[in-house]
Amino acid sequence: MTGAFADPREWLLEISPTVQEQSWQQSQVYATPSSRWCAYTNQICLYAFLDWISTESFPEASIWYSSPGITAFWEFVNGTAILLEGKQVMLIPSEAIDDSELEVPQEWVDIPSWAADYYLAVQVKPDGEWVRIWAYTTHTELKSLAEYDPVDRTYCMDARHLTQDLNAFSLSYQFCIGEETKAAVAPLPQVSTEQAENLLQRLGSDSVTFPRLSVPFTTWGALLENEQWRQCLYQQRQKVQSSQVQVNLSRWFEGVYDTAWETIETFLQPNSNSLAFNFRSSSGIGVARVKRAKLIDLGMEIESQKVVLLVALIPETNQQVDIRVQLHPTHGEFYLPVNIKLALLLESGETIQEVQAREQDNYVQLKLFSGEVGECFTIQVTLDSYQITENFVI
Repeated sequence: MTGAFADPREWLLEISPTVQEQSWQQSQVYATPSSRWCAYTNQICLYAFLDWISTESFPEASIWYSSPGITAFWEFVNGTAILLEGKQVMLIPSEAIDDSELEVPQEWVDIPSWAADYYLAVQVKPDGEWVRIWAYTTHTELKSLAEYDPVDRTYCMDARHLTQDLNAFSLSYQFCIGEETKAAVAPLPQVSTEQAENLLQRLGSDSVTFPRLSVPFTTWGALLENEQWRQCLYQQRQKVQSSQVQVNLSRWFEGVYDTAWETIETFLQPNSNSLAFNFRSSSGIGVARVKRAKLIDLGMEIESQKVVLLVALIPETNQQVDIRVQLHPTHGEFYLPVNIKLALLLESGETIQEVQAREQDNYVQLKLFSGEVGECFTIQVTLDSYQITENFVI
């Protein structure tokens, strides 16, 4: 790996194909596409930083938590902690194409033993060819200047408050040893063994998509700070997720359908206003050979928070299949919930497409996409903090 300096104030670190491959293989221990992708991006950042810093005038660096402890972090939260002679430095990778802000998960700020001295903003190229470290801030600045987002529990630091000169970081770290970099953090409450066991059972369930958002932060932080409980929760979720069955779309052409995938008429009636029964050829569904639907329960008690996921298959030549995916309200509802999202993810966890419902949208759909027999993909439906994923293999 080599370092290039397009701007002397930032660090552009190239990643070799070997490191990319090694990082990807190591990330496969994770059960879900999103956690695998999180692990992959964090690992290439880690390799890049450790390799680069070993050639610079910094002291020897080490990983804050070594494997297997570090494995559990990336199942729940983005970020990698490095130790530099007693100072903790956080790498926060992001695939955002602009430099508008730095988003730091609350865990790395408000769990007392996790709080870092410095936080580095890292831009990751999706193919992993390079990582760019473009700005930094301190824990003290983050607590005083960042805006806290209670929805996804992150501290969002506007770029104008970040120090966008890594030369300043080098000088500050090496020559300002006594500088105060950490703000005071309130201690978290104690969690009893009985309470922890109940939380592990609850948060380890596959019905909980975002465990970090499912309980109050003080409870979550106390659970996560305990290495034994953190590792137990990781193993429990890995076990549950690995048991999830992929929907085999090739079997649909043979008339063999997975449980819960029904005919469209099961959920949507032909005389409704739904466009499911007004398919035009341009929609991709009107010419589909196979069409199935599944009721998606978004975890709310009222009927309006249930939607119908439609999947249509159009066979092409050479084992290629065109696929159309739509999201509709259930019978009796005219519109989808506002801001509900429908997304297509690769097996790596990378989001390829995403659409979001506006006010009075009676359906949303992804652009027609193609795949070959044996390829895998994931469809994701998200509303606020609740998320459902459906895994498919063609």
